Amino acid sequence: MNPTRMIVIAALLATALKLWWAASSVGSNDVVLFFLYGRGIQEEGLVALYGPALFNHTPLVGWLSGAIYELTGGVGRSFAFWLRVPGILADLLTVLALLWLRRKTGTPPWWALGLFALSPVSLMVSGYNGNVDPLLVCALTLATCCCVAGRPGWSGAALGAACQVKVIALLAAPALVLWWWQQKRARPFIVVATLTVLAGWSVPLATIPVVFVKNVLAYPSYWGSWGITMWLTQSGAAAFRPTGLDSLTPVQTAVAIVLKVIIVAAAFAIGWVRRRREPRDVFTTLALTWLVFFALAPGFGPQYLVWLAPFVAVASPGWFAALTVASTLFLYRFYSVISGDFPWDRGTSTPTLAPQWLAWTNLPWLVVLAWLTWWAFTAVRKTRPA
Repeated sequence: MNPTRMIVIAALLATALKLWWAASSVGSNDVVLFFLYGRGIQEEGLVALYGPALFNHTPLVGWLSGAIYELTGGVGRSFAFWLRVPGILADLLTVLALLWLRRKTGTPPWWALGLFALSPVSLMVSGYNGNVDPLLVCALTLATCCCVAGRPGWSGAALGAACQVKVIALLAAPALVLWWWQQKRARPFIVVATLTVLAGWSVPLATIPVVFVKNVLAYPSYWGSWGITMWLTQSGAAAFRPTGLDSLTPVQTAVAIVLKVIIVAAAFAIGWVRRRREPRDVFTTLALTWLVFFALAPGFGPQYLVWLAPFVAVASPGWFAALTVASTLFLYRFYSVISGDFPWDRGTSTPTLAPQWLAWTNLPWLVVLAWLTWWAFTAVRKTRPA
């Protein structure tokens, strides 16, 4: 059978399975939060929703939650299903985008495309968890594919769309801006991306700019559940003991700020060093950017693990396979702890359950560190004089 047809069939099968799971489960407590967002939008409007620190999303996510709440009449299980449908369809579109990339550049290999299409990580996040992360991944993949297609305006529009889903998409901006700048075509990219972002964020920026910046752009993330911050918390030192979003010590706040500054600086440095690469190498540039983020991230959500998947699949299929295995093992443990025996129907993550799954986050984190170490060693060896 034609490999393209096999990948499409695999992606359609994965889509059907995700839709079935979404229709037969409630999902994680993320679904409950989005349900509350949707009800708040319907009852009080977007601006009022930003009052509580609980709402830390972009306007589009709020409006989407409100539209789904209205569509479903506030029925919980119906809301839970339709909340996951856009992400499931975004996964399918991402596979088709990588198929297009394969036809244009010869990468990624067929087996990696098949693994991506049938990824258990994507199945658990899109089919069960319930969040908007797959939309972010799809938009960033399209923005990068537009580099290969030579379409700066469309690339800017896709990046702007990604920023309407989650502000973390801004981390991809240095790589894309610097690459288009090197191509002497940065102006349409920057203009379209900027206008798209400002248009989507215009309501809160015009009415409650300080609250919007605090809730969304300065979102602290969840301290103590991943990587460096988890190990600092596990050290037992009083200055690192609190976990969560609030009530962090000044030392924890300072550490988080330093980690964020390093991540942003690294994004610019990686983009600058790799700005002259071939169009398809922009995927590798973004993969490295994501790897630095995940190595140093002060906070973490299990659904974040889909963010880097298409970029790692293109950049290094072997490491993509290792990361998929590690992420699958962690996510299975996490959802089993918060949801009970498989098949999962409803999951509630609480601090009291964290000790049962926390150590498992080391599996994907160590793979990230191992690839970064390998990449740095290889880069140094290539630049060393013979």
